[in-house]
Amino acid sequence: MPMELLGKLCCAKLPLQLDDQTDIYKCDVLRSAQLIEAELPPVLHQRGSIVYSGQATVMRVTAKGHSVAKQHSGGG
Repeated sequence: MPMELLGKLCCAKLPLQLDDQTDIYKCDVLRSAQLIEAELPPVLHQRGSIVYSGQATVMRVTAKGHSVAKQHSGGG
């Protein structure tokens, strides 16, 4: 779930590189919601599925991201 990754990113030393396809997809979702700032690799379409062609680099969690993570963890 993207919110679990967001919680981990709030506590991580950034910038952080991720190469797991599932985590990169979650970063894409979090970035679209303006909860993180991240550089994502290009997307390739292979046999009907989407594959990211490299690593994602999470630069920072936004103030909105910290707020959402706090609410999701029950701290808000």
